[in-house]
Order: sequence, then C-alpha cells, then structure tokens
Amino acid sequence: MAESAPAPGGRATDAEVATARELARGDRVTGMAAWQAELVHKGVTYDVVVDTTRSVALNCARDIARHVP
Repeated sequence: MAESAPAPGGRATDAEVATARELARGDRVTGMAAWQAELVHKGVTYDVVVDTTRSVALNCARDIARHVP
C-alpha cells in the first residue's frame, strides 16, 4: 500500500458535540457524526489540528494561519 502524504490540517470535535450539531442541523444522517468522529482521522498525520468543540471558526482559522509559512 502506498504511503499517504501528511494532511495539512485536521478538525476534531467531541463525538457528543458532533452528534448534537448533527441533530440540530436536521439534514444529516443520524449517527453519522459519532461514527465518523474517530474513523476519519485514523492513520492520518496532520500538520495542525483544530478542535471545534469549544473554539469558534475565527479562532480555528487563526490557529491554522499560524502554521502557514
């Protein structure tokens, strides 16, 4: 199997928070957020990870910008 290049950025959210957001949106497949919460990051190396559980989008963007050369 070929090696993957590191992904520049990842986003993490607690599974409970992701599930609540999923339900609030009303247009998502129920249970998908919790199922994907860990699975999508398995085996991936990120240059930077932002946690959207308690951080607003602007703060996450600033965190990412600090890692851009």
